[in-house]
Amino acid sequence: MMKKNTSMLLAIILIVSYACNHNEKNEQLMLYPLSTANNPTSIITNDAKVEQENINGKPIIKVKTGNNIPKPGIIIKEPQEKAWDLEGYFQVKADVSNTSNEDMQVEMFVGNDPDGLTRWYCSDYVDLLPGEAKTITVDLSWTPWVFNPQLNIVGMRGIPGKIKTDLKAIDQVSFNVRYATSPSSFAIHKLYATGKTEERDTSGFFPFVDEYGQYKHKEWKNKVNNDDELKKSLETELAQLKLSPEAKDRNKYGGWTAGPQLKATGFFRTEKVNNKWWMVDPEGRLFWTAGINCVSSGTGTTGVEYREDYFENLPNKESEFTPFYGRSNWASHGFYKDHKPYDTYNFIASNLYKKNGNNWLDEFRTLTHKRLRSWGITTIGFMSDRGLTEQQKTPYVGSVWIRNTPTIEGSSGFWGKFHDVFDPGFREAVRSSMERQKNGAGDPWCIGFFIDNEMSWGKVGSLSIGTLKSPATQPAKIEFIHDLKLKYRTVESLNKQWQTTHHTWEELLASETIPNEEFAHKDLVDFYTKITQTYFRIVSEELERIAPHQNYLGCRFAWANNDITISAAAKYCDIVSFNKYEYSVEHIEMPEGVDKPIMIGEFHFGALDRGMLHVGVKKASNQTDRGIKYQEYIQGALRNSYIVGAHWFQYTDQPLTGRGDGENYNVGLVNVCNIPHYELIEKVQETCYGMYEYRTEN
Repeated sequence: MMKKNTSMLLAIILIVSYACNHNEKNEQLMLYPLSTANNPTSIITNDAKVEQENINGKPIIKVKTGNNIPKPGIIIKEPQEKAWDLEGYFQVKADVSNTSNEDMQVEMFVGNDPDGLTRWYCSDYVDLLPGEAKTITVDLSWTPWVFNPQLNIVGMRGIPGKIKTDLKAIDQVSFNVRYATSPSSFAIHKLYATGKTEERDTSGFFPFVDEYGQYKHKEWKNKVNNDDELKKSLETELAQLKLSPEAKDRNKYGGWTAGPQLKATGFFRTEKVNNKWWMVDPEGRLFWTAGINCVSSGTGTTGVEYREDYFENLPNKESEFTPFYGRSNWASHGFYKDHKPYDTYNFIASNLYKKNGNNWLDEFRTLTHKRLRSWGITTIGFMSDRGLTEQQKTPYVGSVWIRNTPTIEGSSGFWGKFHDVFDPGFREAVRSSMERQKNGAGDPWCIGFFIDNEMSWGKVGSLSIGTLKSPATQPAKIEFIHDLKLKYRTVESLNKQWQTTHHTWEELLASETIPNEEFAHKDLVDFYTKITQTYFRIVSEELERIAPHQNYLGCRFAWANNDITISAAAKYCDIVSFNKYEYSVEHIEMPEGVDKPIMIGEFHFGALDRGMLHVGVKKASNQTDRGIKYQEYIQGALRNSYIVGAHWFQYTDQPLTGRGDGENYNVGLVNVCNIPHYELIEKVQETCYGMYEYRTEN
């Protein structure tokens, strides 16, 4: 539990006054050390202890954390509970080091913006080996320059000239250990704001998107300026693809023909070979699923309604470009969530039309298969073009979303409430959803099925709490109370353990007040476990009925994972999947006693050197660095004995002006004009061509 500890107040006397730190360009504003003897900086601990040390005359904060909460750490507050004024600064940086004996991740949040996404935008972290020191950097605006006055640009997460949060109200900077599984320690050596942002006026900014969906006010390599350049880019690429059509020693599925011949079942399966998990292709060859998600021409759709002045030369709706206009109801977050339905335009598809003519979709699919083969990519990933996968030229995964299920009313999560797995309607919804989305069932080219995505499992016990907060008619709540009756027999026995005052079981069923989590801990955990096991069991049973030859690939865990949910998945899934936006996955593993293969469902790295405005979840400095980070990530996965594949998110950059929820990330292997980011592709190809040999030798 977070509490302010007066013994943790630090007093550090600066040689230079605070006023002198309000800097000229390229100077720094020190946030720590900052205070004076009469005006100390306060530190709030959260499952952590703090020590102050002086090393060579330089003060540092040493933090020792426990692992009783997911993110133990500290909050550094401005003296006298004031707010730092960071207006005009571009970044906050922290020099940190790992003082423990284990690898760790140290994360920094600048401020505590009430908007969860904004708070996330103002954070970053570093991976640290024992004894290693690095600098965490958080950008305070989306570009190194800002508009004055600020523009109201909507429907986009990364916005040119936009300051991320109120820089005059930064009242704290927090540090924590991510995914803490054991006590650890780190040191903060320096905390400072740096880099003066250039101010620009807003004249001439609109429109800022050209007719190809590119950012208008910047030039970069391979930017398209006219239709002739667009068509020429295809000719250039086709010539390059002829030079390296595919990796050597691959069969039609992408399996490794130079490796051992194993049992061929006619479908993909898993097997442990020389203490490493592998997939085995239908012909019995070792297979590692290097994949790409969202391989589709439909990912270029962006909202144009209410934002018409953003776009230059949008085609007339009554023209040959009419097919690329649409109407959308999808917007889980952001501006369009409150403006549904809305008009859209698909720049990717319209650029393909300009490049290939009326046969653009067939040409897109043909070129895509050639690309994947040439790049060494072995799998078409999650949420991809059905017409592409049905051609049976590249292995693929099936994607099932369980729709229209009853939910636990008291639950919550980023993507919505959790399924009520005890409602009979849940199994019915699973079955009908699979029937509608069973494309790939019985197909040798289909590796398996992902069911659901990034579900809100929350911390251990959270779904039980959500159940108790639900109405008395909630089937999950009825099930929970039934289990409690069997265990305690009388409500008085329950009251004694929970320290509650319920007079009857019916009163408990009707109550939506949650008990003290400490007293009810075991019961909350037990029912949470039952929810997770029931979910995976029912989904597994229904998938087995519809697609007995395909692998159950799990639900693509993200955010809050714990041993209970992972163990439940491992019991019923053939492969347990994780969306892991990290710089490395070399050391991820299964809970103790669990031995099941892992698939990485999503990862990526983005940069801002090619006209895009948001790097995505993990950042790189440029396209070359994206390639380096891809190689490091994949090779780390290949060294991990559990991991049988990793899928990049996604095939094409997201729209500059955002998809329905505002995401506008530079995360594609190709851009909006369907031109590859060649520096990235070079490393993808190099990595994937040698992945089988690399995995067997490392």
